[in-house]
Amino acid sequence: MSDSLPPQIRSALAEGVRLLRPLAGMDVFDPAVPASLVQAGLHRLPVPVEAGGFGGRLGEAVRVLATLGAVDGSAALGLAMHFHTLGAVVEAGAWAVPLRHEIFRAVCEEGALLNLTATEERGGSPARGAMPATSARRQGSGWVINGEKSWATWLPALHFAVITARLVDAGADQTEKAEDSVRIGALLLDLSLPGVERLPAFDGLGMKASASGVLRLKEVHLPEDRLLSERRAGVRDPRGASPLAWFGLCVAAVYLGVGEGAREELLRWAVARKPGDGGTAVADIPSVRIRLGRLDAELRAARILLLEVARRWDGACSGDGREQKLTDIALAKLKATEAAAYATDEALRIAGGPGFLRGGLERAFRDARAGLIHPPLEDVAYQEFARLLVEGLPAF
Repeated sequence: MSDSLPPQIRSALAEGVRLLRPLAGMDVFDPAVPASLVQAGLHRLPVPVEAGGFGGRLGEAVRVLATLGAVDGSAALGLAMHFHTLGAVVEAGAWAVPLRHEIFRAVCEEGALLNLTATEERGGSPARGAMPATSARRQGSGWVINGEKSWATWLPALHFAVITARLVDAGADQTEKAEDSVRIGALLLDLSLPGVERLPAFDGLGMKASASGVLRLKEVHLPEDRLLSERRAGVRDPRGASPLAWFGLCVAAVYLGVGEGAREELLRWAVARKPGDGGTAVADIPSVRIRLGRLDAELRAARILLLEVARRWDGACSGDGREQKLTDIALAKLKATEAAAYATDEALRIAGGPGFLRGGLERAFRDARAGLIHPPLEDVAYQEFARLLVEGLPAF
């Protein structure tokens, strides 16, 4: 998948893989992992060339993340969160120019990493319509932030976080219940500020080394210009479709890579393993060949779909031309994560006892399941597909 990348990105990817391999496969976060990808320069992929980056689009990000996902799913997921946050900023152009330049400089010159933190433990996922309980109260010429954000991937390594919060005017009552009167803001937070606390990572089923923890904010003071955007509850995100597209395809690429990595490990094992009299490799057993072929077909179909959707997205005009492609984004994400779940399950079944032991196949099986909980969520996507079908029917 890296053959079609621009030379500079392809070189950085090769270096990133080289540095990552000795560190891969751990179930605990290692700060050397994000440091290795920063050293390779991959964190600069979405930054415009004129600002010191590689000027990579979504198609390039997808190829890079799938390659890394085959080596280490947690590492790829951490970089995916950085890519989707930064890529949407570049593509949507919604931030003020001085702030964009500040972030681009921090990324390219200081190796800064950032992530969007929107989910909260009590409210659940914004993909289900959850409203933030975190508040940003206006005080003087700035804001005071209080609240908690959960599932902040690569939290120990982050320099910045984009947080969502209810905007509250000075002296206003925060107990307002009418949702249509709630203003939701996105704010840029420097995680070195006083009042910012990084809590330990969750002990999840998979992606254990992604360091997805809780960001606690207590009386954190931000200047006025850290407010990136605001909207009324229920109103579309002013950044348009770009954040959804970058998130959906970046996470899809990570899990596709996890599935492809399991396929390669299984293939090596099946060729080398010669049970019984030692004359026939597992890979030569007809029933195993059928299962290997189907496993491969699922992954290749998902890859073709993912790359084609990314290509169409990069080639589309902004605005409505891209809004209409969000259903394709959801489809590519669903198929990539389903293919990864199927491939890693089948790999474990084919390998039998050796696959059940702690190691690459067992880890890939666990990691692939994490893709099922990332939006676009399966039921939400299928309902949208059905809505478009029904609305597209001719009148009788």
